[in-house]
Amino acid sequence: MTKAPDPGQDTASVIAADTAAQLKQAEARVAHMEGQVEAFRAQVATLEATDEHRRGELAVAQEEAADAQATARELRARLEERLHLVEELRDRLKTAKDDKARAEQERAAVIASLGWRAKRRLNDTTDQA
Repeated sequence: MTKAPDPGQDTASVIAADTAAQLKQAEARVAHMEGQVEAFRAQVATLEATDEHRRGELAVAQEEAADAQATARELRARLEERLHLVEELRDRLKTAKDDKARAEQERAAVIASLGWRAKRRLNDTTDQA
């Protein structure tokens, strides 16, 4: 006698085969996602390394900026000193010019008050010098 196949058993084997196929798909998806996670980790590591490098560059740039600001302050102070010195020298030059003009006026007044002989002697003395 031949045994007839059990319809319940065929359904169970179909369900088992379907479940096995779904399990394989899920495993494939998990493997794919794990690959993506590893790729993301690699990208994050690269970005963190780049970030660390940029932070180092930023620190160097900040130090350079601080040095430049300190140098600028020193140069401004020196400029102020020089401007003060120039102003003082201009004042002294003006005073010297005023003194010279006053001395020339006094000399002219003295020469005018002297006679022509004294003027001639004065001119002879200045010509010899």
